[in-house]
Amino acid sequence: MLTILIRTVLIYIIVTAAVRIMGKRQVSDMQTSELVITLIISEVASLPLENPERPLLNSLVPIMMIAAIELLISLLMMKSRKARSLICGHPIVIIRDGKMIDSQLRLLRISHEDVYSLLREQEISDESTVRYGIIEPNGTLSILTDDNISGNGIQSADLQDELDELDAEEQETEEET
Repeated sequence: MLTILIRTVLIYIIVTAAVRIMGKRQVSDMQTSELVITLIISEVASLPLENPERPLLNSLVPIMMIAAIELLISLLMMKSRKARSLICGHPIVIIRDGKMIDSQLRLLRISHEDVYSLLREQEISDESTVRYGIIEPNGTLSILTDDNISGNGIQSADLQDELDELDAEEQETEEET
């Protein structure tokens, strides 16, 4: 019984240290890769608790390896926009100039009602006042209105790429008609 208690405390300390090393985020702010890593660590950490005959080191080493891999991936994402886009995704414009973009909603499997709900959460009562509605890589909806866009606005390169892509699609549609 004492062995299980000691193992539990050690696992707790190691998992807590690994999560702290990876960075502080709430679950709602996690990128997909971070959530997957957290789930894997929790599964690996539970193995020696379920089976006391299993050597503790067989779980501690993988936990620290996973934490190290997550740190390397984080550094790679900081250095490379392509890697960040591949691993985490990129912002997707779902509302442009007050109109929902159905093709983007289908891509994300979001209904108009879901968007209306997200708009209400941000105290937007009329979608026509929205210049851009953007689903961020972490799943949140960002709203840009004419009132809060000044100068160039806050547009990362990946958002500008998305807007350029939408412009190209609109030009193709106009040329077809």
